[in-house]
Amino acid sequence: MVVVVGFQVAVALGAPWGEWTQGGGTVGALSPSGRAVAVVSAVLLAVMALTLLARVGQGPLARAPRRLVAVLAWATVVYLAMGVVANLATPSVQERALWAPLVVLLLLLALATVLGSRRRAESAAAPVPADG
Repeated sequence: MVVVVGFQVAVALGAPWGEWTQGGGTVGALSPSGRAVAVVSAVLLAVMALTLLARVGQGPLARAPRRLVAVLAWATVVYLAMGVVANLATPSVQERALWAPLVVLLLLLALATVLGSRRRAESAAAPVPADG
């Protein structure tokens, strides 16, 4: 996700990669509104990455309320699933070739993180049987 955040920041700063993002309809640098969208995307992706880290007890959000982290982690999974659909449907060949497989990978990793951390939390909360 850090690489994707870096891409969005670069596009927001004027990198000429418009064909690789936001539907691929822009050749060269994005318009100011497209750059604003890239900034919002970068912030959202950074929060999602921090949320997934928190889900496994790491990062600056590790001490955030567990319920909030759980909700944000599942929202991340849903967002990435929508991203898969959007990147498969884009008219941009470049965007589809780059982002569809990458977002599928991110979705699978996020889902594994959310489900894996859930199992660990449930097993840690399970009562330990007394020796009898």
